[in-house]
Amino acid sequence: MKKPPQVNISSKPQAVSLFSGCGGFDLGARKAGIDIIWANDIDSHAAAAYKKLLPDVDFHLGDIRKVREFPKADILIGCYPCTGFSQAAKRRSGENEEPRDLKANPGNFLFREFLRALRHVKPKFLIVENVKGMLTASNGWFLERQLCGFRRHGFTVKAKLLMAADYGVPQLRQRVFLVGVHESVKNFDYEFPSPTHGPSGKQPWKVLRDVLTDGPLGADDDYIKKPFHGHYLTRPRKKNWDEPSYTIVAHGSHVPLHPSGKKMISIGKDSYELQGTVNRRLSWRECAILQGLPKRIKVPGGLMAKYRVIGNAVPPSLARALLKPIAEKLSTKLISG
Repeated sequence: MKKPPQVNISSKPQAVSLFSGCGGFDLGARKAGIDIIWANDIDSHAAAAYKKLLPDVDFHLGDIRKVREFPKADILIGCYPCTGFSQAAKRRSGENEEPRDLKANPGNFLFREFLRALRHVKPKFLIVENVKGMLTASNGWFLERQLCGFRRHGFTVKAKLLMAADYGVPQLRQRVFLVGVHESVKNFDYEFPSPTHGPSGKQPWKVLRDVLTDGPLGADDDYIKKPFHGHYLTRPRKKNWDEPSYTIVAHGSHVPLHPSGKKMISIGKDSYELQGTVNRRLSWRECAILQGLPKRIKVPGGLMAKYRVIGNAVPPSLARALLKPIAEKLSTKLISG
């Protein structure tokens, strides 16, 4: 890959983004007053969507393991893959030994590339997003390896499980966020933002009725029409109009149902049944709306690629809330010199 450009002096805090996807986190960073100067992802469909949404960012498509240099920046953002952080991840065999699924799932260890990038970027702050299973995967081995690496680079890190609905996203999406502050940053103790919506916020949760319509799909819209069977019917998949959506996932066959029609009913342990004749999965564009992504977003490829790119995104409004305190701290420093 080509050598990264020299970073220009900016009046705004600057960030490098890794595993950037279609740019959900980076859109939130921009709304918080942060310039994304360099980004990377290996998914060509996500890259195409990113370049349409953030055309001025120096985006590098390709395997991060082949990137040799990264530009310096104030913040390093990373949403590395979560395949190794499920509840099914294997237990480690010893206190200082790696889980035996290393060769089977090398993507599980891409957090090491984030640690490698830290040495180049030399940020004052870092922020990581992942599924909640990261907290317990392999009996805590993955999380501890990350925290040890961050401490080794001089960062104090806080971790918290956040609900997207608490920050204005009409979706019951839970993700873990790690926020690190470098020891060189003085008089600053990062606190996760308080909820703005829901039981702990000043506003009610946004619900499906607030953002979706019951009308027909547009000509440029589509959804997976596969039969509902097997794993799909082991859990409820449909919320009503006055509730937030279930989590928007990255697998098109498993996305929630549109709220029209009747709710599913339980017919036994891990077994649900569809009711009535109006039952369809959410379209990929409806999923994008529930993620809080711009309506103008364009994702190339087939339906499965579109769902994957949308489902992997971080809701921009949540990213903005997380980064706003950091942006304010950095902006104050830039202004004061």
